[in-house]
Amino acid sequence: MLCDKASLRERKRREIAGLTEEYIKLSDAAIFDKLTALPQVKSAQTVFLYYGVGREVSTVRLIEALLRENRRVALPKCAAGGKMSFHLTESLSELRPGRFGIPEPNGEEVFPSADDVIIVPALCCDVHGSRLGHGGGYYDRYLAETDAFTVCPCRSALLEGTLPTEATDVPVRLVVTD
Repeated sequence: MLCDKASLRERKRREIAGLTEEYIKLSDAAIFDKLTALPQVKSAQTVFLYYGVGREVSTVRLIEALLRENRRVALPKCAAGGKMSFHLTESLSELRPGRFGIPEPNGEEVFPSADDVIIVPALCCDVHGSRLGHGGGYYDRYLAETDAFTVCPCRSALLEGTLPTEATDVPVRLVVTD
């Protein structure tokens, strides 16, 4: 199964590289609209999400919109040993490059409750909520410990019918596409 995932990751990275800038822009806008319309996002005490880098679905506009609404926003910090924690942020300008060069906050560590939402990154997802990440397992370990509502934005061009999974993979409850 690991070999299948490794080759699928490489294929998806090639597909992502081949996406046009126009498609990415339109896809990001459509996914933003769908995420902001979700009742779970609207009612969440805290929105836990990632800071999209490269050609990942962008979250900057969503982070900014939530902060303008004075909502609690938590972004991840990655540590050694595959550990990840989420910390509050009040401004994108306070973020600093972290372990993988991804902007990270320095605010108070917070933990998700059942009333919160976690927006999870992935290279791709399938229609069942399985996701293919970058291979570090950070989110799978974190999601295994929470009952918060989980959502993964996935460009429709990258959506799969079924992905290979392992016992340690934690599916999301909802996949949002463009």
